[in-house]
Amino acid sequence: MTPNPILNNPYELPLFHYWTNPLGELDYDRIEPGRRLFVPGLQSIPVAQKAQEEIFSMQEEYSDCVHHVVNRLRRELAAWRFEGYPQTTRITRELLRFWFANPERDASRRLFFAQQEAIETAIWLNEVAEKSNPGTFALRELADANAAHSAGLPRQAFKMATGTGKTVVMAALIVYHFFNRQEYRNDTRFADNFLIVPPGITIRDRLGVLRVNPRQDASSPDYYTQRYLVPPGEGWRKLLTQLNHRIVLVNYHAFMPRQLSGNKKSPFDGKVGPDGSKTEAREDFSQVIRRLMTHFRPGSRLLVVNDEAHHCYLPLEDNRKAEGENAKEENERAAVWFTGLRRIAQKFQLRSIYDLSATPYYLTGSGHEPYSLYPWIVSDFGLIEAIESGLVKIPFLPLLDESQELDMPILRNLYEHVKDQLPRAGQKRQRARAREQGEVLAESPPQLPALLKVSLNAFYRHYADEFHHRTTASTARRAGQLELTDTPPVFIVVCNNTSVSKEVFKHIAGYEKAPATDTQPPLIVPGLFDLFTNFDPHTHQPFDKPRTILIDSDALENSGMVNDDYKKVFAAEITQYKREYAQVHGAAAADQVTDAEILREVVNTVGRPGTLGAHVRCVVSVSMLTEGWDANTVTHIVGVRAFGSQLLC
Repeated sequence: MTPNPILNNPYELPLFHYWTNPLGELDYDRIEPGRRLFVPGLQSIPVAQKAQEEIFSMQEEYSDCVHHVVNRLRRELAAWRFEGYPQTTRITRELLRFWFANPERDASRRLFFAQQEAIETAIWLNEVAEKSNPGTFALRELADANAAHSAGLPRQAFKMATGTGKTVVMAALIVYHFFNRQEYRNDTRFADNFLIVPPGITIRDRLGVLRVNPRQDASSPDYYTQRYLVPPGEGWRKLLTQLNHRIVLVNYHAFMPRQLSGNKKSPFDGKVGPDGSKTEAREDFSQVIRRLMTHFRPGSRLLVVNDEAHHCYLPLEDNRKAEGENAKEENERAAVWFTGLRRIAQKFQLRSIYDLSATPYYLTGSGHEPYSLYPWIVSDFGLIEAIESGLVKIPFLPLLDESQELDMPILRNLYEHVKDQLPRAGQKRQRARAREQGEVLAESPPQLPALLKVSLNAFYRHYADEFHHRTTASTARRAGQLELTDTPPVFIVVCNNTSVSKEVFKHIAGYEKAPATDTQPPLIVPGLFDLFTNFDPHTHQPFDKPRTILIDSDALENSGMVNDDYKKVFAAEITQYKREYAQVHGAAAADQVTDAEILREVVNTVGRPGTLGAHVRCVVSVSMLTEGWDANTVTHIVGVRAFGSQLLC
């Protein structure tokens, strides 16, 4: 039996770690004192992608890792923390002591050490580093790294495992800069304005907690209140209410110049160019900035916070031979994000860019060495440390193998064994063309390889045991009354394209099959698994609240899930969602909420009582884990796609 892997208190500096062999495997029989050394070569790559002899040769270089900037900063921070945060402003000391040395802060409001270290690192580099030799050396290293790899942008990367609370760190650093700036107007180290950039709509919506809720409704508190980040007192809170005008939260797509309309058009708009195509008048970047940052005075001091910052980099020019899934598209997106920040840096005084990510390294296809860490990384609290501190669940790798085909369990690397038999991506385009032509498409039985069906069955049986265990415990606790607010564990299937996700969804949730004649109603085929099917196996009628949802680019626009019946069943939840949406975006925008946005909110709130996603047990998606989606109740992940990094964990 595997022992409890938790060795450390999540709120304190890690005191122990499991010894790790050169292949990256933990030895539960060998507990070492002290904190795990940051060794970038071993922590930033999937070990299987390196030759074994290379890994062993790295063992001899561990002593050099002691001098890595992350390990040096840890030592400096420990001494600075012990001394009570000297050489900082009064506001900074008050905030740090309120966050980390406040005896009145109850356990539910304490910050994790992973959060504390990231916050302290950013503050130390901003206020203290330039006053000491170790600090100036670290700042010079960062400047050199950014000059060589980031076109001189002042980037600092904070590596925090998923589940350790990056959003709280963002909120605390915004508070730190904002309150200092209000107190010390001539101090150039602090920012007037804040630009927060996530990679997509899902994460952008989740980061809405970084906007101040002036009404302080219990249903939707901001993180400054919910996480107890602002000291009590009318003065602090009054200042905080001014923060919303200083925050812009946009996904990086907003950096792309839009087509101009009306009287803003160029005289050349609509003219035929040398290549025979018409010219479209588009914004220049000054207009992009005015559109995005209307309230920001040009030349003011700006702080940029990048979430999931591994999607923001400067692709190498000679990367045509780079291999990787969707490498071209990923590089184009990264270039839009990175170029946008460079243009913004020309208009504002940009002292720092805080990059937060669980995986701040170059992805496959970037043209850089795959899985090499960003050279501007300054802080690390990685996956293994997070597990040892009880912050992250251990990935479950089932040992059950019903296939009888291999010596090693196929579920450890399922995709490699089924990828050649999966539906191809072109089926999505065929279905889209048919919809455009008004054709009614009859659903056929799910087309999935037998090995995938066997694997899904194995995962489901384990999930069912967990589900019934929780239900039994909950029922006993409430003397037979299972409340509607009880949330189930969540099972997710991550697919490689929308054709595969559609077939997996039909297999799990069920589907409507065309009848024998036009006069007959559609035939209902329930899903294979009782806990996930969206149709009652006995009556063949759809459940009011679907247990399984499909979430991908095609499903968001064309699933038809959010129909009139759905809106009736979820009337209360939709009303609450629109009320919260109006507080952030205004009443007019709330009235224009689309069905796709409602479905996206279902995904954002999976497992959260009283919300649109509380009832969901299974999510079928495409590349969901790389888009930053998360849920605390996830217990099972089935990867029907290639994972070239540790994102699966």
